[in-house]
Amino acid sequence: MTRDIRRFSDAAALTVAALQAVREAAHEAVARRGRFAVALSGGSSPLALYAAMAREGYGAPFEATLFFFGDERLVPVADRRNTFGTVAPILFTPTPVPVGNIRPMPVEVRPAALAAETYEAEIREVLGAGPHEIPRFDLILLGMGPDGHTASLFPGSPALTERERLVAAVPAPTLVEPRVPRLTFTLPLLNAARRVLFLTATKGREQALAKALADAPDPAVPASLVRPGQGELTWLVAEG
Repeated sequence: MTRDIRRFSDAAALTVAALQAVREAAHEAVARRGRFAVALSGGSSPLALYAAMAREGYGAPFEATLFFFGDERLVPVADRRNTFGTVAPILFTPTPVPVGNIRPMPVEVRPAALAAETYEAEIREVLGAGPHEIPRFDLILLGMGPDGHTASLFPGSPALTERERLVAAVPAPTLVEPRVPRLTFTLPLLNAARRVLFLTATKGREQALAKALADAPDPAVPASLVRPGQGELTWLVAEG
């Protein structure tokens, strides 16, 4: 694993750097494999990046890009808390991305465990991985909450110890809003990525960020456990 930590004065500067990082990953992926497989993050931090990707391009043809999501809240797409429903009008509606290239998590499937299995099978099929292989995304975008969680991997969650499943159903968090059940990528899938890009701000996250960026991982800070063994890990941090 190679790790790069870059700090910026504000969110606008971070967005510029994030767009460049996405372009680099996309260029490399298309040149080597003919497609760009990316998993998007929820939350407010990456929305400016998604708008820039739609407005300015991101280094890969729309038709050669496969969009997945690293986690999702198990609420209908029309619910304002749904990540795909928030991202779609910003990134997908303004661009000619083929509908078949957009792969939201199946929030309509119940029970949640079956939804997780369904999405894992979809990832394997689309990325061409066998039942005992771990698919490798070209890029996974992540954020970090004040408690150190990333995707929907929260401190103390049993999902943190998952070694077989690539997508897990997790109960509603007790300390983080919105308090609804979720689906999330697990650490084996996150750590198989060719590149992982964290976007975060220091405000309200000082302690968690210090632990996440330390040399040794801290199980109490799930973001610190994301360390792609054969990939690149980049943290873009807005100080403002």
